[in-house]
Amino acid sequence: MDAWRLPPVRSSVTELQTEPLQKTPAKQTPWALDELPPFPWVATRLMATVSKEDVDIHEVGKLIAADPVFATRVLQLANSPLFALERQVRTISHAIILLGLDRVKAITFTRALEDFVAPALNIQALRACWQNCLAVALLSEKLARASRMDADYAYVAGLLRDIGRLALLVKYPELYSNLLAVSGEQKLDLLMMERERFGMDHCEAGAWLMHQLPFPAELADIISNHHKELDDDSFSMLHLVQCADRLGDALGFGVLPGVPGPSIEFALEHLPEAARARIGDDHERWKTDVAARLQSWR
Repeated sequence: MDAWRLPPVRSSVTELQTEPLQKTPAKQTPWALDELPPFPWVATRLMATVSKEDVDIHEVGKLIAADPVFATRVLQLANSPLFALERQVRTISHAIILLGLDRVKAITFTRALEDFVAPALNIQALRACWQNCLAVALLSEKLARASRMDADYAYVAGLLRDIGRLALLVKYPELYSNLLAVSGEQKLDLLMMERERFGMDHCEAGAWLMHQLPFPAELADIISNHHKELDDDSFSMLHLVQCADRLGDALGFGVLPGVPGPSIEFALEHLPEAARARIGDDHERWKTDVAARLQSWR
């Protein structure tokens, strides 16, 4: 829970508007992200609410249930194979009691983020980007359990690590789809292509977005640095998400069409030996399991 903790923030479940990005006078909005569609209000209000010193689970339940359509979609997702629950949940309050607050957060963020990118998902290349986010979230969760780390937090970190990419594809769906195609065909560095076209890459875009929203600073650090070379001094959540990101590419869930992913060995080079022993080496089963859970989303 500590990783989610923020200073207390006032919130109200009665305000059902979408949550605009907070523009600060000291930092002008990057032109590529100007007039970006609002991030789902449920996700930002939920993060603000659970960051209080004494979290009231009833308030969390009311917050999610305040929008009946969204709440229904959260329950549908919770009961889908994507989350592989052992028991069916019928209400938000039941879900919180049965699954715990952190698991419900992970499910709610998945639903909210999908709503954010939904307008762009009619383009196949961009659907692949969303599936990549889901795949890496599931793999982050798997690696976290093997590493004895917070699996629900790892899931959300893996899900949000490419929120900058999702923002760019929502704002420029055709352009970003073409960028992916050209980068894949010509084997170009996608980060460099993003900087040339948008003045920033998706890591920088994501970090900027995180600073405008009430999310933990660690998430902004993960989003900003998950493609960088990391030291081996200690194994952190950033290291874990980077492993999951590379593992997603290695298993065939990458965003660039026709570009082979790295080797499994390279993807997991930072993973502690004890964690590697726990997850085993049945790589095909990992791929099959993730693919089957993604199938439920389609």
